[in-house]
Amino acid sequence: MRFALLHRACSLAATRTQKGLALGGLGRRCCATAPTEAAVKPTRLQLRRLFVTAAVPFVAFGIVDQTVLLYAGDAIDNTMGVKFGLPTLAAAACGQVLSDTCGVTFGGTIEAMALKLGLQLPGLTDAQKRMGITTRIATLGGVCGVIVGCLIGMLNLLVIDLGAAERAKKEKALSTIMKTVMESGKSVLECSRATLWAVDEEKQELWSSIREHQEKNVGNIIRVPLTSTSIAGWVAQNNEGVNIPDVTKDPRWSKGVKFADGFELRSMLCAPVVLEGKVVAVIQLMNKNDKDGNSCAFLKEDVKLIGMLAHHTALFMEQLS
Repeated sequence: MRFALLHRACSLAATRTQKGLALGGLGRRCCATAPTEAAVKPTRLQLRRLFVTAAVPFVAFGIVDQTVLLYAGDAIDNTMGVKFGLPTLAAAACGQVLSDTCGVTFGGTIEAMALKLGLQLPGLTDAQKRMGITTRIATLGGVCGVIVGCLIGMLNLLVIDLGAAERAKKEKALSTIMKTVMESGKSVLECSRATLWAVDEEKQELWSSIREHQEKNVGNIIRVPLTSTSIAGWVAQNNEGVNIPDVTKDPRWSKGVKFADGFELRSMLCAPVVLEGKVVAVIQLMNKNDKDGNSCAFLKEDVKLIGMLAHHTALFMEQLS
């Protein structure tokens, strides 16, 4: 497409040649003067006009090409990339396909718009158009034009949220870790409910997308403030686990908290997930069950098990870093 535009720009930059006369004497005169005409080098004014007329269409082409590439690639990265785990380069390659398709589709429109600008044509003869310097100047104009257009198109990067796709991919990976870890934790430690809270330092909150006790909300993001007003928040801030036999007697528990399904919370076991000296998540287990299925306090062995679970969770989360 770009070579086609360059060829058209070079052709449009030249004026129409004069028709040769068919009469014998005048025909011989034209043939005699042809070598002289071929030897005439284009003037600097003609070359400048050639450069401009070749560059302008490519400026517009570069803007369109870069804009479609960025927005299409970003859209693909945020949808198919997140869903199927495609790398960012694969999304960019798909965006390039759409960008080139738009270039072929709208190439004629771009050329027509460039002609309406009323740029002065260089007035080259056929012999001058075949000269090497003419081809080089036209090519240089096209190259400079497309570079300028692509640079202008890159201003779209100031508008696009470049980190959106990476955050979405990370959240999806964390959701998978949350589900896997919590299913194992609930089964191994024999508790009623389990939650893995991820720490978001930027927003100063804890979030989770998996709640074992409320399967209909799987995939919904749950967020709580990263403060000492919640036990999980206290664990994250102090980098210290807790084993509470009865949360109703613990001052860190907000007595106004009630569960929509009528669940009665008694015992709680929490452990921080530490990565490179920072708390990146909190594992929270609720209501230890005895052999008869009744709620009881967590044991010392459970504290060791949740510590091992937190360590393995940190290894999983390290892969996301």
